[in-house]
Amino acid sequence: MSDKRTSNNLEQSVDNDANNAMGAKGMFGTAQDIGAAAAEASKAAAKSTAGSGAGAGAAAGSAAGPHGTVMGAAVGLAVSLFAKPVVKGAIVLILFVVMVFSSLPSMFFENPVDVADHTGPEQVYTRFKEYAMQKYTEELDLRKNEIEAAFQARMRGGEFSGYDNVEFSYSFNPTEDVFMAQLMEASVLIIAMFEISTDEWRQASFTHFKRAMDSVHFWNDTIAVEKSSEEREVTYSVSYDGEGNREEERTLHIHITYNIFDMGVEVFRQRFGLTDDRDFIKSVEMAHNTRVFFGETDDLPLGGVTGGASGSFPGGGTHNTIRRALAELEDSRSFFGGSPIIPLPAGTWGVTSEFGPRNFAPDPIHTGIDFGADGGTPIFSVMDGVVLLRLTNMRTFGHHIVIYHGGGVTTMYAHMSSFGAFNVGDSVSRGDVIGYVGRTGLSTGDHLHFEYQINGSAHNPRILLPAF
Repeated sequence: MSDKRTSNNLEQSVDNDANNAMGAKGMFGTAQDIGAAAAEASKAAAKSTAGSGAGAGAAAGSAAGPHGTVMGAAVGLAVSLFAKPVVKGAIVLILFVVMVFSSLPSMFFENPVDVADHTGPEQVYTRFKEYAMQKYTEELDLRKNEIEAAFQARMRGGEFSGYDNVEFSYSFNPTEDVFMAQLMEASVLIIAMFEISTDEWRQASFTHFKRAMDSVHFWNDTIAVEKSSEEREVTYSVSYDGEGNREEERTLHIHITYNIFDMGVEVFRQRFGLTDDRDFIKSVEMAHNTRVFFGETDDLPLGGVTGGASGSFPGGGTHNTIRRALAELEDSRSFFGGSPIIPLPAGTWGVTSEFGPRNFAPDPIHTGIDFGADGGTPIFSVMDGVVLLRLTNMRTFGHHIVIYHGGGVTTMYAHMSSFGAFNVGDSVSRGDVIGYVGRTGLSTGDHLHFEYQINGSAHNPRILLPAF
């Protein structure tokens, strides 16, 4: 019965999130329409008042830079319309539009008309993004050429001399089309990092962006590959010459799979000097909002560096679900977890991915620590607690469970092959088996993704766990 309640609650949560997303998306689209209407109203009002307010605002904004141009247009509108009671309410909406624009790269909004019609900004955005993708494509071509050259070197070295024919093929993991989609997201993030790192708005031009891209291209590999596996198969073909003599040919088929990685996010982060994690997360937020604005994703705008950053990552919905569940707790006890332990048996694990920024564009901040372990290894609750959530989402964390330890502290255990015997509301003790290591959800191998959270915000688990 408890499992059924959990399932129903999860379905209701998903439905609510979908409805919220549609509402926010509609409001975001409405904001753009408001911008268009406001620009037209500004023109009419400026004409009726000799353009004094709007003209002054736009001029002041132009002097202050691209963001200032947008702000200046809004200020000009306010000055020219403030005396008209019928449109006072529009001013509040205009300020909302300005707030939205302030979370987008400034170089996309160089003229006041861009506030009303995002065709202009989209052309600028496309130019930046296409150049970033061009550099990525050139880098990918270099990796392909290196792969071909390495195999030809093996051929010349006589490694396959015992065969009549050799056929070579290779593929990437993830597949090339999936990887290119990831690079598209990485390109938007790089543009946002460029914006965040640019103190002087006049340098936020395509020429400066191109120069930055080119400077990295010449001495850094923005795409890395590593050999994952090599498969061989031998086929035989039989033929007969003109005299009826039987001839047999052996053909060796070799297929190599390469893991492929985007290194550009970290390379450009270093290039732009974004060593402060807050600046980097701000870039992630700006990139996400940019993609929302230009219709490249249906996800919600993040709306705040500290409050909503997790919404841009796979699994961000789980973090929001944890926040909601904590807010609904009737018994908000003070911390009662006690001293923690490692969540896996001694000698069964190794750390495969640390907490913090990493080179995977859709998931630029790793919100926990990954412990590599064999599938089926028991997972322990690290402290005393109560099961807060027991969820399954194969697009993110797979089978995952959240334990509440009081004082707003929760721990999460993800990608499990299966749950233990505990259901939502059950008390657990430190060392109780709450699940088993697996690879469900977005995972390429057996491991435990472990998170330590305070009020739904992820912190480095090393702060919590004993030294390892």
